[in-house]
Amino acid sequence: MSELLHSLVRASEKAANIARACRQEESLFSLLIEEKKEGEKNKKFVTDFKTLADVLVQEVIKHDIGKQFPGLENNIFGEESNEFMNGLGEKIQVQVCETEQGTSSLLSKVLGGNMEAAEVLARAAHGDIVISNLGTGDIDIPVDDLGVWVDPIDSTFQYIKGIDDSVPNNNIYSQGLQCVTVLIGVYHLQTGVPVMGVINQPFAVLDPKTQRWTGQYYWGISYGRVMQISSSHR
Repeated sequence: MSELLHSLVRASEKAANIARACRQEESLFSLLIEEKKEGEKNKKFVTDFKTLADVLVQEVIKHDIGKQFPGLENNIFGEESNEFMNGLGEKIQVQVCETEQGTSSLLSKVLGGNMEAAEVLARAAHGDIVISNLGTGDIDIPVDDLGVWVDPIDSTFQYIKGIDDSVPNNNIYSQGLQCVTVLIGVYHLQTGVPVMGVINQPFAVLDPKTQRWTGQYYWGISYGRVMQISSSHR
């Protein structure tokens, strides 16, 4: 199961790269905002939004984890429908293709033919992520007994607003990009009991000189007598 946690962390880092890439260019970001259908609205907001970043992050996590653990992709669930409607009114099923070129071609349809933007996103979706040893040791639990729940970009409202100068209160942010997280939870299918999880904060620290963000992530395991939590990793 330590290999699964490693895969989850790696997928969360790739997801964070996608989230940051979408915010780098305002003209790109404006293309990615898609109002949710009435039935999918978050009760917390009168108007909620679905972004291509949300959908792509969710599909990347499904693709990468399913590729390493065949069959598990059938037990990976999330908040977002992968159906996206572009500016031309075309409905497109967003997914990660076998090749970067295939993914960029698909995303260009969502982006109304904007191949440059599609290539940036596809490059992030197919990029290699290197994660150091998490030091969890060996934990034995059959992957077939597990399900995965993904909240691709939590605090979508804050993500869209894009406030980058909010001030924390006792080191806690109540608004701004620092509130945005990628959440991946693993649970036992039969009992629903949580087993492990990863929280990735894509926008943890803003470099005042380059105006580029770096992120951090946390992970935890709770299974049987094993209970481990990480400090932050950047």
